[in-house]
Formats: sequence, structure tokens, C-alpha cells
Amino acid sequence: MTDALRRPLAKAMLAVSCVVLCAACRDKPSDPGATDRPAAVDLFSAWPGDESFRIAAEPSLVVGSDDSLPLGRVSGAVFFGDGIAIADVQAYEVLVLDAAGRLLYRQGGNGEGPGEYVYLAGIARHGDGLVTSDAYYLRVTRLDASGTYIGQTKLRPVGRQMSRIVGAFGNSVLFESWEMGWRGPSPAGPMEIRLPVTYEIVRLSDGEVVFEGTRPGEEQWALREVYNDAGNMAHGGRSVIFGRTAVSAVTDRYAYLADTDSITITRYDEAGTAVEVVSFEQPRESAEADWVRFVSDTLRANEFISEFGLRLLEDLPARPTLPAFSAMMGGADGLLWIREYPNPLQDQVVWVGFSEAWERKKRITMPVRLHVLDISEDRVLVQAKGAHDETMIEVYPIER
Repeated sequence: MTDALRRPLAKAMLAVSCVVLCAACRDKPSDPGATDRPAAVDLFSAWPGDESFRIAAEPSLVVGSDDSLPLGRVSGAVFFGDGIAIADVQAYEVLVLDAAGRLLYRQGGNGEGPGEYVYLAGIARHGDGLVTSDAYYLRVTRLDASGTYIGQTKLRPVGRQMSRIVGAFGNSVLFESWEMGWRGPSPAGPMEIRLPVTYEIVRLSDGEVVFEGTRPGEEQWALREVYNDAGNMAHGGRSVIFGRTAVSAVTDRYAYLADTDSITITRYDEAGTAVEVVSFEQPRESAEADWVRFVSDTLRANEFISEFGLRLLEDLPARPTLPAFSAMMGGADGLLWIREYPNPLQDQVVWVGFSEAWERKKRITMPVRLHVLDISEDRVLVQAKGAHDETMIEVYPIER
């Protein structure tokens, strides 16, 4: 972000408020009330005495770049002890590596038996061990600190096309599921829709769902019941420029749900109770015309977009302001990390780590292009693509 943009934002003040909810009123949370916390500047700007860091220019560890340990299709990876645990869908197994990238052991295999997988849809830390999810058999597998299978929990069907495990905490695990495509016929012109994302907090001991709720998913648009160049009825749509979406995260003790349109985050305990809501009034950047053109031109440059798809871009809606933030994640360091929303011309992005008391503890700047999977005290875990489109897991040291 340029200094010209930072200066007006730095003058804007950030009002912070939170309210603790009782279990009886968790379905109807009251508006966050004022607190004694002093107002703060832009959430993602440096603050006096902050812990500002950046990541190294080159990774200290790369997994999957050669034939010694190839990776198939990775559905997740986390820091695990001093090393890394990787869920490989294509190989039906979990790989556990030490800090130097040496393979310690493999767990899994293709099958329906205990500790085996048909669709290994994700992985998360759980205490000293791990949990994985099989989206085909709808079950969670528990592994101990040595990667040994210790049990599994059957999940109920949720009627969604796609799902992922967000994280595990206490005796619970948070799942996110969503539908693909666009719902319902309509003769209308360009129309905006946000298919709901379903969140479930599931008890690991017996598979009981202790919380279920929905939030609006990615903001999209589509033309319905129109005909393509071949004369066939076709549906189409692309993500709205600067669109909003539901996001979630899990730390050691809590699950968090939010929407990127505003930094209002609800915290849930392992029993599925909404115990707190915190709101940050983030100064908003305008979605300048050149940013909008940049995104539109980038889409048009995609060789896989058909003429029909290009026509849909003509009325592509764009919001006047950027979303408040773009992602959040629970790190291996115990912090809740929130990522700013970068404009399309920005090559660096800021992540800010919060403690359970909502104190800003650390600030890390890194390239926008990085797909961050986990953050620890001194390292960042990233999923990347190699020169031949091979999947790689990279570790970047954190520097001052």
C-alpha cells in the first residue's frame, strides 16, 4: 500500500468494542458496547512499540520440489511439534516431517478401514496430536503425538457438496461446508447471490453437533437462463470484484466466525456457546477505478474464459469500498491472525496476530501471492506451485 494511501488511513481511528454473551442469548447477540480500551489507528498499520516482522526472501525448507518426496494434491498442512504434518489427498496419507524436512512417518492408505481414507479432506492440530477428516466416509480420525491411529468419530451428513475441517479445540472440531454453483432459476439480468456457508462445531467424543449456523458465502453474480454461442441454455458467473465472504478460524481454545465485510468476530467455546463478540471499526479504502479495471482486464486475459463468459463481465458489479479484511487463521503460536484486504495493485500484505484478550501482539508483512497455511513463533507455512505445476509446501523464516 502506498504512503499516500497510508497517511489518511493512519489518521482514522479504530473503535474497539466487545460484549460477553450468555448462553441463553447467544442466538440473538446484542450490539457490542463501548469498552474502556483506547481508540486505535488502522488495524493493519504499525502501532507504537509493535512487534513488526517480515518473512525471509527465500524459504528455508521446500517439500515436494523433487522426486525424493513428491506431493500429490495437498488438502492441508500444519506445523506439528518442530516439524510439519501434511495431508495428501492423492496419496491417501498424512506425512509427518521433522524441521529439516526429513520424513518421520506416513499414516493412512486407501481404504475404508480404521486410519484409512477415501477422500482426505483436511488436517488440524489437536492437543499433542492431529485430527483428519474423510469427506467420503464423513468421519474424523484422531492421531496421537507419534502419528499413530487412536480412534475415529462418525459425522452426520450435512447435504453440502464441499466441506473442510477448519480446526480442532478441546473436545470439538469446527467444520465448514458449502454448495457449488448458483441456486434457483431466474430470467433476471445480472444478479448477485451469496450461497450460505454452513458451520458446525462437532464433539469429537461422539459426533454430536453442538453448534450449527450459516453465514453468507462468497459474493457472486450471474446471468440466469441465457443462451451461449452454441444456442444452448447456459449459466455463468464470477466472483464479484472486491466481494465479501464468510471466514472462520480455530485457536487452541476457541472457534471464530466472521464476515469480511466488517471485522465483527464471534468467539465460540468447545460446547458451541457464543461467548464473545468483538468489533473493530476499520477505516475503509475506496475501490478506485484503476483497481476495478485491473481485475476486469486480468479476467479477460484468462484464455479459458469463453465469449459467453466475457459478455458476463460487461455488467460486472463492483463495490465502492474494499472489504474490511480478507482472511483469518489460528496459528501454531496460539494467536488469531487477521489478514488485511490488499488492493489488486498491492504486492505486500499485512497479517496481525491477536491474543485471546484481543491485544495486537505481532505484525508480519509478506508477499500477497503466498497461500499461508500456518504461522508459528518464527516460521510461516505456505502452499505453493512449482515450475511444472507440482504442489509444494514451503517454510519461510520470520525476520525483524
